[in-house]
Amino acid sequence: MTKKIFTGIIAVSLIIMLCCTGLIMGVMYDYLGTQIDKELENEANLVATGMEQDGTDYLQRIEKIGSLKSRVTLVDATGSVLYDSQADEQTMENHLEREEIQQALISGEGHAVRESATMASETRYYAMKLADGGVLRVSTSHYSQLGLILDTFGMVVVIAAILIALSAIISHNITKHIVKPINDIDLNDPDIPENYEEMAPLLHRIRQQNLKIYRQMENLRSRQEEFNIITQNMREGLLIIDSNLEVLTWNRSALRILGAQAENGAVKAQAASAVSKVSAGNVLSLNRSEPFRRAVEESLAGESSKQQMVIGGETYEILASPAFSDGKVTGAILILMNVTERELGEQLRREFTSNVSHELKTPLTSIYGVSDMLASGLVKPEDVNQFAETIKEESSRLISLIDDIIQLSRLDENYIKKEKEDVDLYLIARDVLDRLRSKARQADVTLELLGGSTMISGVDYILDEIVYNLCENGVKYNRPGGKVTVTVDTERGACVLRVADTGIGIPKEDLDRVFERFYRVDKSHNRQVPGTGLGLSIVKHGVAFHGGTISLESNEGVGTTVTVRFEKQSNEDCNK
Repeated sequence: MTKKIFTGIIAVSLIIMLCCTGLIMGVMYDYLGTQIDKELENEANLVATGMEQDGTDYLQRIEKIGSLKSRVTLVDATGSVLYDSQADEQTMENHLEREEIQQALISGEGHAVRESATMASETRYYAMKLADGGVLRVSTSHYSQLGLILDTFGMVVVIAAILIALSAIISHNITKHIVKPINDIDLNDPDIPENYEEMAPLLHRIRQQNLKIYRQMENLRSRQEEFNIITQNMREGLLIIDSNLEVLTWNRSALRILGAQAENGAVKAQAASAVSKVSAGNVLSLNRSEPFRRAVEESLAGESSKQQMVIGGETYEILASPAFSDGKVTGAILILMNVTERELGEQLRREFTSNVSHELKTPLTSIYGVSDMLASGLVKPEDVNQFAETIKEESSRLISLIDDIIQLSRLDENYIKKEKEDVDLYLIARDVLDRLRSKARQADVTLELLGGSTMISGVDYILDEIVYNLCENGVKYNRPGGKVTVTVDTERGACVLRVADTGIGIPKEDLDRVFERFYRVDKSHNRQVPGTGLGLSIVKHGVAFHGGTISLESNEGVGTTVTVRFEKQSNEDCNK
């Protein structure tokens, strides 16, 4: 036992001595490096000042008179060495990749330290950017940490020997002082161990207990890490509260959704992890809306709750579940999910279903009414043809509506069987205008095609439908003596289709809605204009299918211009 204590004291003394020696030498080395850096910076400033007056002649002059204490190198903005006080600049390599040169070019000055190949010395560099864009670098060599150790090794050994001797003497006396009470222990006293062998069972039990605690802590730490990994990647917000409405645990998504922040520096530091603890934070201070408060109250009452609330234009669904312990509610878990897209999809689905039902019901009702009159014999023989024409027109309208719905559904689902190929948009526009000339003459509208051959990669019948719907609208919503001008050309590397008319125009409040399904601007006027109300919606989806963009400009009573841009999809121009 005496030997163990003595050896331990000697070892501790030796370790402390080595640590102190290392710390002292480290402090000396850092101090020496700092002083050298200051000297290099001062010398560089002096040289730079001289160069402002005499240029590189100043460097050569002070080199001749031996005024340079350090090595001076002048580098231009490209890294080429213009001057070096200790080497031939013609044989030196480009210095642009040197650390201190790059720092100087970026921030105006740079520092670097590089050890020599012998590992006994190192060179410190200071570089500063000059007014002409070049870099002046000053460097000097001094002992490295290893060199400093080697240089002071003898002195350190002598001091170490003296300290070890003193430690041995002191350790011997301390050991005798520690061992004496143990040697004097009364062997009849069961509470006091006789020696370290007698203490072994107690130490063994302590070790076993510590090992058990360590394993439990490792298990808890592992579970905490798993929980952190799960919540770290959650887009949903997570809040865990106790029965007193205090927030126990939250993740970053929850604070982001609720627009809250950590309350103090300690919590901010923990915010980098996925889950953090919030001290003395009431959950209702994060959000006081009625749905949020109802979800909290119902979950703490022992019932699961599902609520919706709107924050910043986004719709969130709150799923709150109570947490039980021994049959009592001890808290609740709240999950906040962004359901904006789902709600928007549901709204669009409901609107589409309602509109489709209405649009399909109108022609079917007309067909049923006319057919019922024919079947009942209420129609005069001379009026049969007129009623039959009505059935034909309404049936044609119904078929067109169903075809448009099917086409729109295919575009929605990107279900296009035909592969894209090179298509001349100009030829498609010309063919469309030829098909519309008869309808244009009846409406007293002039058709004009401008531009030239413009090739794009696309599906011909979808592009045809885009052009046809735009041109047909230009004819239908025009005025007698009006004009529809179609331009197919290339602008800034993009293929552009522009359809301009001199028609009735669109009110400003309706510009953002004309591409909605079944939306028609003037219901009273458009009741007289045939159409399904899906044309512009098909145009919008067709353009999106081809990766294009569509914009609309309109002045009420002046006319409308629709511009479709198909961005270039290859290195070749749109025009071929």
